[in-house]
Parts: sequence; structure tokens; C-alpha cells
Amino acid sequence: MGRLINGILGPFRGKVGPVVGYTWKGQGVIRSLPKKISKAPSQKQLDNREKLAACQEWLKLITPFVRLGFKNYSAKQHGFGSALSYLKLNAMTADFKVDPAKALISWGDLPQPISPAVTNTQPGILEITWEAIPGDTDRAMVLAYHEKVDFIGEICGARRKEGREILDCSDLKSRELHVYLAFVSEERDRCSTSVYLGSVVVE
Repeated sequence: MGRLINGILGPFRGKVGPVVGYTWKGQGVIRSLPKKISKAPSQKQLDNREKLAACQEWLKLITPFVRLGFKNYSAKQHGFGSALSYLKLNAMTADFKVDPAKALISWGDLPQPISPAVTNTQPGILEITWEAIPGDTDRAMVLAYHEKVDFIGEICGARRKEGREILDCSDLKSRELHVYLAFVSEERDRCSTSVYLGSVVVE
């Protein structure tokens, strides 16, 4: 049974016969029910499913980052879906795993950081630095990610003009962390494309 929204002229939600109605990005959408497939999937289809599963698993913990970081990547997809599409096309290894060095946590037209670096100069502490730009109020998006286990990060951290962000990673000591840096506008409506700073085993 479908449910009318905003009366007879509005969109409907639910199923009516072979048609399904739903709302996507604020607009009413209808589609036909998917057909049942009895044919065995091809190897290409199986490979694609494996890639999708690997990308979803890699992104699952850092969903809040990519929702913002990829919000402007595609007009047809939300941030998570856009990040998944990017990974599947650009960051997969031959055995269908995500290559952290090729992955992005954000995409956009803001300037990328200049001379970015990460150091572990104090026990359990990562210092992410970049060339400060006086007056620039873009905020750092920083992520130290131990795949599928945990992460430490800031979605809107220090301003670009400050030149550094400190992450307390003491809870992830002795683990290999993949570190990323990007910038987000003060209004959170624009991002830079992220930069991979390498992997660090926190001491």
C-alpha cells in the first residue's frame, strides 16, 4: 500500500502494484519493482560485489568525514555514495582491497594544504602541520585511521592560518594509522581534496 504525501498531487511513498514511490533529495521518485533474476551472476558481477563490500567496510567507521568531504562530488549522490564510487574506481588493489595511499576522505576545489607533514614527537601524540596562511579561516579535516578498528580525527579542526593540529592517539598506540589532511570552509559548504600523509605506527 502506498501513502500519499501532500494530497492527491503530492508524491507517494510505498508500493502500489509494480511501482515503488519514495523521496530522494527532497523530490518524489517512482520506480518499478526489480525483476527476479534466476541466472547465476557472472564473474564480473561477483568481482563488483566484492569491491563494493570492501569499500563499504573501509568507509563505515569514517562516514561522518566522507558525508561532508564528498558532498559536492556528485549532484546525483550523497557524500557516502560518492566516496564509495571514488574508492571503487580509483583506490582498489588487484585483490579487491582499498589502497589507503590512493583513498580520499574529501574532494573539492578549496586549495590543498601546502607542505603537509605528520610527526610523532611525543608519546601517543601526532602533530599534523602545514604552511600557515595568515587570515585564512578554512578549517582542517584531519584523520588518523586504523582500518576497520578505530580512528582519531577532527572534521572541522584548527584553522588554516594556525598551521597545525594535534591528535591524541594514545588509545591507538603501537597501531599503524593512515593519516589524511584536507580543509573545509567555515560554512562547511566547500572542501579541498584530501592529501594522504602516509602511515605512522604511534609510539
